[in-house]
Amino acid sequence: MTKGETFLWHTVDDKLQVGVAYLWKQGAFRGLANYVLIPQQGNSPNLRIGLGLQGIATGNPGYFATSEKVWTSGKNDFSAYVGIGFRANENHSHMLGGAKVTPNHGPWTFGIQLDGHSKHPFVSRRMASNIVLGAYWIETKSLGIMVSLSK
Repeated sequence: MTKGETFLWHTVDDKLQVGVAYLWKQGAFRGLANYVLIPQQGNSPNLRIGLGLQGIATGNPGYFATSEKVWTSGKNDFSAYVGIGFRANENHSHMLGGAKVTPNHGPWTFGIQLDGHSKHPFVSRRMASNIVLGAYWIETKSLGIMVSLSK
């Protein structure tokens, strides 16, 4: 079980994100990547694939596919996603899901991720046009820190 992680993401372009996570309890790094195969168009959601790579002895490598839809309602942005994920140390898939809201198109975003085992609430704040900082409550028990840098 992860007791705490620090995530660093870089948005390369509109489709590709790469990152690294440090797992504090295990003292290990995890390589991360995701790619939008099909962007959201009109009423159709996107299709994204991704993976996390690390040693099986120090964590849980795996891969996923999700579909997300973003809506704007009044001054708020809302998104939800569903998908399927596979972990290398398990012999079955997991349903994935989540949602987030950005009130008043502002700097704050609040959300939750469901990974098939646990729920993980999060909050983030856009600090500048290309920097986002956030906190991620892993299994609602331990803290993860997120930093995202984009072009």
